[in-house]
Amino acid sequence: MAIERHGNVLGKLGSGAAWLRIGPWLIAAAATTAVVLTLSPDGAGPGITCDEYYDARAGKALVAALLRERLAFFNSTNIDRNFGPLTLHPPLGRWLLGATHWLFDPSRAEPFAVWIAAARLAPALAFGALVVIVGCTSGRADGPLAGTAAAAATALVPNMFGHAHLATLDTFAAVSYVAAVLALVSAEERGAKTWHVLLAGAVWGLALLTKIQGFLLVVPVVAWFIWHRGWRGLAPMTIWATTGLVVFFAGWPWLWVDPLERMTRFLATATDRQALHVFYLGRVWDDVAVPWHYPWVMFVVTMPVGLLLLGAVGVWSRRTEIWRDRRLSLLFVNLVWVLAVFSWPGTPVYDGIRLFLMVVPLWAVWVGLGTKWLAELPWLARFSPRLRPIALLAFLALQGVGIVIYHPVQLSHYSLLVGGLFGAERLGFEVSYWGEAVRGPFLARAVPPVSNQCVLYGPHLAQFQALAVQATSRVLLENRVELIGWEPSDHAPDCRYAVIYHRRADLAALDPLIRGGRVIAEDRRQGVWLARWYASPPLPDERSRASNAPDA
Repeated sequence: MAIERHGNVLGKLGSGAAWLRIGPWLIAAAATTAVVLTLSPDGAGPGITCDEYYDARAGKALVAALLRERLAFFNSTNIDRNFGPLTLHPPLGRWLLGATHWLFDPSRAEPFAVWIAAARLAPALAFGALVVIVGCTSGRADGPLAGTAAAAATALVPNMFGHAHLATLDTFAAVSYVAAVLALVSAEERGAKTWHVLLAGAVWGLALLTKIQGFLLVVPVVAWFIWHRGWRGLAPMTIWATTGLVVFFAGWPWLWVDPLERMTRFLATATDRQALHVFYLGRVWDDVAVPWHYPWVMFVVTMPVGLLLLGAVGVWSRRTEIWRDRRLSLLFVNLVWVLAVFSWPGTPVYDGIRLFLMVVPLWAVWVGLGTKWLAELPWLARFSPRLRPIALLAFLALQGVGIVIYHPVQLSHYSLLVGGLFGAERLGFEVSYWGEAVRGPFLARAVPPVSNQCVLYGPHLAQFQALAVQATSRVLLENRVELIGWEPSDHAPDCRYAVIYHRRADLAALDPLIRGGRVIAEDRRQGVWLARWYASPPLPDERSRASNAPDA
């Protein structure tokens, strides 16, 4: 009798209420709206990060060239001119940024005039699509409660939410990678017919066209085909791989001119470039020398604790099925594989979880499974089958508190596991790696004293970083403030003020600006400063005098 009653309860849960079935769509709509309403760096959104101007301007240039040249866009001379400066990454992400920018661009004839908020609309929409994709595929396989929970777990991770605001390639890379994995899962569930595998391969091609991380899929997918199909997997694997590579080649005209040489050059960019600094466990590392455990630790400490626990419950609940179930094995292997790749000695890794952001939605699937497992526990059978999912989803919603507390600097979020940002700073983690705390309201705090003056900006990690911050700040433009990127040299400009964001990995180079300076405004979270205005910083030739001054 108890077993029969328990089965009836599971049946009620499995059927799900109507709101659970559309849960992923509701969550995606709410999350996308929240991002779209907070895009402006001069308003409620994060400040300009160091890659945004470059990526958005590249997207604007591509769209403008295509509209201007039309079919001539694809001749070899124009291909080299239009794509030649953009070989570090494939072009799909830039096309998406350029498309939304073009829709709202008030200065289409000005190649260097970029409206960052318009370009940011593209990753915001991609974020909403990711929530729907993860939630709906999970719901179809595991039931509406699991689907809604997976969608919520994708939307409520502060780092994921924060990156959805930024006109860079990282959200696109996460979306396309996860979409490629789930497209292959969907093809398998539908019997792996040829056209299903072709479609999955095309989605992988889009991942390749987004960022080099798309190539990481090759190893787990090949292993997956061989494990579950043996030699019979050779044909669908070949179709999948060939389709993806064809889409990749067709979508990047730069490769057409000299495919072998240019493909070799592109793949070399993964490691052949200037090293970046990483602050981890209290010291500065080069990005190729970071300890192997960096990606694992960063994933754990940036994931809300409740989502981390629910995902672990999901893995544990299916522990005996992972290697037999084709869907679960592909999801699990990709999750572990991505983290393992960035753990490999010599692999460049930096900026928290930015380079492997796709692990968040992959983990969200396991959060959905863990939520479903908890809802179906026999000892909970005495509670209403309608109240159980509501209680679990309410617990999930609480995991999004970090989004609110840290807004709009969610990239600085750390979980309660390390005591939030305050505890993370004490334990030796990075504080603010991309400068998003330098936003319009913060910059306005030092005006009008800085009017008609030059202001140094640092750390200055990209060529146009300071220029982009100045160009998108109404208060700096109205008060004729010139923002100059700080470069340690003997010819540093004589500026009385400086704007510094708290990237600990490169803070030592800013010592001439910080030591002896007076803090006149700052942005803090949980007692930790993220950005500061300094007044009267010493010049390089005054270092000896400033070295005796106390820290600001």
